[in-house]
Amino acid sequence: DRRYLYPFTNCTNCGPRFTIVKSVPYDRPATTMAAFKMCPDCLREYGDPLDRRFHAQPNACPVCGPAVTLDLGAKSLEGPAALERAAALLAAGRIGALQSLGGFHLACRAGSAAALKKLRAAKSRPHKPFAVMVPSLAAARELCRVSAAEAAALSSPEAPVVMLRRRGGEFVEPAPGLSRLGVMLPYTPLHAALFALLERKGFTGPLVMTSGNFRDEPICKDRPEVAARLRGVASFTLHHDRPIHNRADDSVAFEAAGEMRLARRARGYVPTAVKLAAAGPSVAACGADLKNTFCLTRGAEAFLSQHIGDLSEPQNQAFFGETLANMRRLLKAAPALVAHDLHPDYASSALARALPGRKVAVQHHAAHALSVAAEHGLQEPFIALVWDGTGYGTDGKIWGSELLVVDRKTWRRAGHLKYFRLPGGDAGALKAWRPALALFKAAYGADWKKNTGRLFAGLPAAELRTVDRMADAGVNSPLTSSMGRLFDAFAFIAGVRTEATYEAQGPMELESLLPGGAAGAYKFELRLEAGLLELDPAPAVRAAVSDRLAGRSPALVSARLHAGLARAAAGLVTAAARERHLKKVCLSGGVFQNRALLEGVTAALRKKGFTVYANRQVPSNDGGISLGQAWYALKGYRQV
Repeated sequence: DRRYLYPFTNCTNCGPRFTIVKSVPYDRPATTMAAFKMCPDCLREYGDPLDRRFHAQPNACPVCGPAVTLDLGAKSLEGPAALERAAALLAAGRIGALQSLGGFHLACRAGSAAALKKLRAAKSRPHKPFAVMVPSLAAARELCRVSAAEAAALSSPEAPVVMLRRRGGEFVEPAPGLSRLGVMLPYTPLHAALFALLERKGFTGPLVMTSGNFRDEPICKDRPEVAARLRGVASFTLHHDRPIHNRADDSVAFEAAGEMRLARRARGYVPTAVKLAAAGPSVAACGADLKNTFCLTRGAEAFLSQHIGDLSEPQNQAFFGETLANMRRLLKAAPALVAHDLHPDYASSALARALPGRKVAVQHHAAHALSVAAEHGLQEPFIALVWDGTGYGTDGKIWGSELLVVDRKTWRRAGHLKYFRLPGGDAGALKAWRPALALFKAAYGADWKKNTGRLFAGLPAAELRTVDRMADAGVNSPLTSSMGRLFDAFAFIAGVRTEATYEAQGPMELESLLPGGAAGAYKFELRLEAGLLELDPAPAVRAAVSDRLAGRSPALVSARLHAGLARAAAGLVTAAARERHLKKVCLSGGVFQNRALLEGVTAALRKKGFTVYANRQVPSNDGGISLGQAWYALKGYRQV
């Protein structure tokens, strides 16, 4: 075969599209393949209606197509020799920068402690999980439990990273403390060729494949970026001369409540449209500041960007602008409306203000709720339960556990978790003991130290005193209803995590302890306060502290928390729905990426007779919020 081990083989059913396209229509001259003139053999295939490569725009072979090069610093290799040497270096435990479809990966053996230690130090990720790539579905099944739906996702043309439950204790280091591992299959001929060569060398294990970037930066897409940003990390660079026009990270999917769902929407899914139930004026929705995506609407279609990332980084703001310009050109879109988060100081709000068009400010949790309605074509009225870490509320407080009622193009807040102080503000997202301290003060009053003091053993006494005084005085201690911070606090109570090194580390570790056996459920007290339903966590906090001090397992605390929240959610929704006999419920927000919670809440609501909808096509985290913003602006929603 003239293409044997050629790393750029493709046909009409596979190969790059979005990452190489510059303009429409999608023809070779409008892609980064324009510089490669097809040889007679490739041209014959391209023009033959009976050939699998008929009008396959990136069609190429070793004679006329892109070539791969291995850069070793002092010397370089090309073609098959480059692949052979790269495979040998990976097998020997080296870290390599590998050019893929949407950018560069940093790759190494998943079982090499030395390589992973170096990679974690370079990326400032001491514990955050890395995804792995395995050579086949059979290899994935040896490593993890794989359902039929997960197998289909792994093998699909989109080829996302799929979160799978581990079978045993092998390859713990890529995802320490977690029961699930992000796994993907080779999705380019380059990956397949490397694994074939690795197998010849006796290596059949997984490779860590993590984005070629440092924390919160865009993924590197060309050699100059790799040289500037990844120098000193990778021992070698395996690159090619087919330029990447649109960078795109790997997408991430997981199965929950019987369906596959996206946690990150990027390569493979973009720019596939989300079909809307109605057409309207073109909207540019700028998304949230974290896990940013934007959304452009055209008629009755919504086009989300690939994952952009954290907009506090100037490089990501530039990535946002570059990608928005590309997408507007591809879609020929001229938005009349520009939707953005209600928070006036968000970078996404500032980016929105710089765009032409009428501005529409959208409350964070209303956008989450409407992201579910938009992708399901859901008719009003309905109730939404939005649980996440943070979002600017219309009362100026930090919301994060919102019960909303949506009807006739209006929304109103109907309930929430009882407000508690968050000493240090955002610091509470990483220092789990801070929201725990605030919840202890609310649950025990003046006796909180007597009842919980032992849990703080080993923490700096001076910092503890300072945080205590901050909470009492309300200094840099905003009021919040954050469900994410509640989970952080319970991770501390359970003895799982005092301080985190990445977002949601404690909650993810709590979830990984499940199932915890037939454990009962912690109680959250439901009451009506100032016209709003309120869940008071004090009884649950006291019960969890009692369990911890009695020496009961963290797994039991986790099981009782999840069961208690499922019951509380069902009670909250039932109370809100009673007056108008509402039966449709939307679940959204990053906390609902917790499979056990999503499944528990869904089951509890269905038992009460509700029909439950949750995000599938877009993430329930802030990566899907731009769709909700766009639908809000397009339909003309308002708060009442």
